[in-house]
Amino acid sequence: MKDTQKSGKVLDLEVALAYVGGDLEFLSEMAVIFLQDYPRLIDEARASILQNDCSGLERAAHTMKGRLAFFGITQGRKEMMELEMMGRNHDMARAAQLMAEAEAGMKSIIPELESLVREHSK
Repeated sequence: MKDTQKSGKVLDLEVALAYVGGDLEFLSEMAVIFLQDYPRLIDEARASILQNDCSGLERAAHTMKGRLAFFGITQGRKEMMELEMMGRNHDMARAAQLMAEAEAGMKSIIPELESLVREHSK
């Protein structure tokens, strides 16, 4: 069992640090960018679902999936991958429900990223 699962944390610091060569300060800067940008991506995905815009959902979910993977956040990444596939396959039947679940999951991700920023920013 990974430490993130034991501790109840969503962010996998080991995975995230691997992407930045162990540089916590740079990782903190990437967390700031994520925190600034994720509301726009969530809004784009939500709007795409409401407008039945499959390519818009695919694009927003794909971007969000990559950003979550960067931080080793597997649950959110899986949800975004599923939303991306729904858009790609033009199958929006469960998209609104899954989007609501993904947004609820963000509630645990954001505090962890904010904590990372507080602890490791200059």
